Amino acid sequence: MTKKKRSLAFFGLLHDLEYTIGRECYNGNIQNFGPRGVWEGEGRDFRYPVTFINKNGVKEKYRGKFPFTESSSGEMASCILGEERYQSAYYAFGANNLHILRALALCLEKMEQRFGISFDELLKEEKRRKTSSKGTKQ
Repeated sequence: MTKKKRSLAFFGLLHDLEYTIGRECYNGNIQNFGPRGVWEGEGRDFRYPVTFINKNGVKEKYRGKFPFTESSSGEMASCILGEERYQSAYYAFGANNLHILRALALCLEKMEQRFGISFDELLKEEKRRKTSSKGTKQ
């Protein structure tokens, strides 16, 4: 079976979905202190960092919202990785890794097969609607 070529919009969707999942982390053991040391209750929500392997083979952790975010080296970067690098994205859980973008892509592809849809086509239509609605608001 040949691999389907995907649009950058599809990879952008993967990043949006990953960010939604990554920001749903919670640790009940973290004490939550607000401004001036006021205790605000137990537990704290946080954005789980996603790790990518950059073009030099170096691990980069991202905690921000895509497509622009600050890397662990402090640089602002565009993170729509496209097909060539998205497979390197993972959540590190101790010795285990969850390849989050790859898993999301597989889930979306299963939905495409099951429901006879194309996310690339749906994303094109979404872009057309947004573009045409901007033109009519003038």
